[in-house]
Amino acid sequence: MDSYEFEEQLVISMMFKGDHIDCRDIAGKLPAEAFENFHLRHMYQVITSLLNKSEPIDPFTVQAGVPQETKELVLPLITRGVSGANIRAWAKRVRQCWMIRKGVTDLMAAVNTLNGAGVHDINDRIADVTGILSRLQFETNDRLPRRVGDMLDDYMQVLEKRMKGSESGLYLRTGIEPMDDEYGGFDRTDLIIVAGRPGMGKTELTINIANAIGRQKGKGLFISMEMSDMQVVERHVADRAGLSIGVLRNPLDMLDEHYTRLTNATGSLMDEQNYVLDGSFTVDEIITHAERMNMGDEGLSFLAIDYLQLIPKPKAERPDLAIAEITRKLKQFCLRNKVPVILLSQLNRGVESRSEKRPTMGDLRESGAIEQDADVIIFPYRDEVYHENSDLKGIAEIIIGKYRSGQPKTFYMGWKNGHFVNIDQGDAARRYAENQKESASSNDWRG
Repeated sequence: MDSYEFEEQLVISMMFKGDHIDCRDIAGKLPAEAFENFHLRHMYQVITSLLNKSEPIDPFTVQAGVPQETKELVLPLITRGVSGANIRAWAKRVRQCWMIRKGVTDLMAAVNTLNGAGVHDINDRIADVTGILSRLQFETNDRLPRRVGDMLDDYMQVLEKRMKGSESGLYLRTGIEPMDDEYGGFDRTDLIIVAGRPGMGKTELTINIANAIGRQKGKGLFISMEMSDMQVVERHVADRAGLSIGVLRNPLDMLDEHYTRLTNATGSLMDEQNYVLDGSFTVDEIITHAERMNMGDEGLSFLAIDYLQLIPKPKAERPDLAIAEITRKLKQFCLRNKVPVILLSQLNRGVESRSEKRPTMGDLRESGAIEQDADVIIFPYRDEVYHENSDLKGIAEIIIGKYRSGQPKTFYMGWKNGHFVNIDQGDAARRYAENQKESASSNDWRG
């Protein structure tokens, strides 16, 4: 696509229109490097400079500002135009031509990268090339602000789809029934943090959510940097069958009922599209794998990462800045691909040194960036982990520390055979209130 004619018509249109809102909008979005022709690029730079100074724009002021070798081309140029009516169309074409040139340059760089690959660095080279390819489809965006009133028809269509429930495809049901009823599920651009101390069930809760999304025929990718891929598969099977890990690790002691559950679980998992990848990966490598899987017709329904503190940190002056870089890139991935990310995270040790063990936002390690970038922060908490004689045995609290689209709340799930199961919220809330009353009475020094 030859851009000369488009560049010429854009410059002519801007000289016709002068200090107009269209010209200002284009100048704010289209850099001078988008112009391939040397002379037209100089004319455009002069026009944008005049706009910034609120000075008159016409062929004579433009001629006065360009280099000597371009001066004689300005006045003849204006005779080849008629009006500035199509100025936005010309700007769009100039941008598209620029993107094509950049794309060709990037693709040539990708080819050279692959040509230089060796056995020792082929994976790094492929990751670099995949990153180049994924960026090509995102940088041609030329979106303009839209009036709210003009968007209401689109919004009513969104509401109509939501009325269809999980079939709408706009959000993902988590399988945590009270949370789904309250919030409607995860938005497809959400960065979800699942954080807790060891033993609270972070991974189990994430697998529970992954299985729920799998039942909706979604495709998920679970990145495990703590467990092997076979351990993750075992967790999926155990969760789906409702069996403890101990039962699966001692198959000779299994009962007929256990075998029936196991058969049903493996049969359903065979038909679903949950993937697992184990190892140590940088955030860029994780995103590369996820974007590659998202390129298919089905796309990716979610990306889960176990867990944040095991991701190799990029170079930064402080640990919190390195964490900020990771969460920022993951959030950008969510927005770019419309794929939610479930990111597991450890809590700091401060929880262990206080009497109230329930986690708060301040317990997140390097919490500033996590709190800022996350759309949802979930703290799974089981009181029986800390209190052997707790009246809340068999109950897990799902504490929502942050929910960008709703109010933070606490939900309750059962804990059975090492898995989260849905239970009656009213009964669980009553048990929780009674437990709090007893705790307050036992802590009252007046007896």
